[in-house]
Amino acid sequence: MASALERALANPMDAWLQGPTSGLRAIATGQPPGIYQRKPQNAKFFTYIHEFVPGTTQSWVAGAVNIANSFNIDGDAKFAVMKQARLAFLEDNTEVDDDTIKFQVSPVSEAFNFTETFLANYGSGRFPNQLATPMVLPRTAIFTALASNRNAAALLSTIFFAHFGAKIYDNPFIGPRIYRQQKPYIYPATFATGLENSKPSLPSASTDIFTLRTDGDSDFDVRRITVVSDAPVTVQVRTDDDNWFQRAIRGELIGGSFIAGPGAVGTVAGELPFFLPVPRLVSGAGFINVQVTNLDAGEVANRCQVCFWGTRLYPAGGVNK
Repeated sequence: MASALERALANPMDAWLQGPTSGLRAIATGQPPGIYQRKPQNAKFFTYIHEFVPGTTQSWVAGAVNIANSFNIDGDAKFAVMKQARLAFLEDNTEVDDDTIKFQVSPVSEAFNFTETFLANYGSGRFPNQLATPMVLPRTAIFTALASNRNAAALLSTIFFAHFGAKIYDNPFIGPRIYRQQKPYIYPATFATGLENSKPSLPSASTDIFTLRTDGDSDFDVRRITVVSDAPVTVQVRTDDDNWFQRAIRGELIGGSFIAGPGAVGTVAGELPFFLPVPRLVSGAGFINVQVTNLDAGEVANRCQVCFWGTRLYPAGGVNK
């Protein structure tokens, strides 16, 4: 008679979590043993970003209308937009949401909103706008955002607009894996002088990289991120020689908050973390490289911590039978 593990392997449509199953023995952790199946993976989390930055984006001046910011979707994979978030502010960092934006895709000449919509209609890093169905963009397509400076203050703003989703490949790049145990876990990348396992706090206008090494006995499935800091930062994450974001992203767009005094909203990053629309798997003894830039030009060093929340899956690489 086939074992529970053999039956799970024989049916690739089994649910992600099928255990715990009697007769299996704990192998690495005190958590209950079971059959945990991860299906073949042909999609991975990624983020594209449109930006309108004074002095950088051509023709982006006060009162500008329908200014384009475009980029090409990578040629190796389609991209499915699943969530969107905006961050817009004036020179004094006052938030502004009454500028407008719309999008189009070429060469198929497909529009996803046909007229200007206020930024206030879209989500923030705390509450991203969840699309009812994914917006699938073909390989090498030109993805364009058209922004207009319409705010009531008649002042030029800075706009960042993030499209969170998945790169979708024709063939799986990770095969099916069966695991015997799992447990929740957190890997923090810390820039805070004096804390355990930390790099020094970030001096003004500086960049540093924290390299995390995951444990070798288990794979790590990243499901959510939290970012906390004393002042604004940008973040870039890299695993398997592959960036998670098209360019370094503002911490606020992935739910970031200040460590102390989070502001009028009254929430900190841990209360409204950023959930990846699709997980990112880091193999056992893998590396997570976290690059953080301190955007504060003041004299006080900026503490920052980027935490990766997910599931450790035992044993690393899974079992075959």
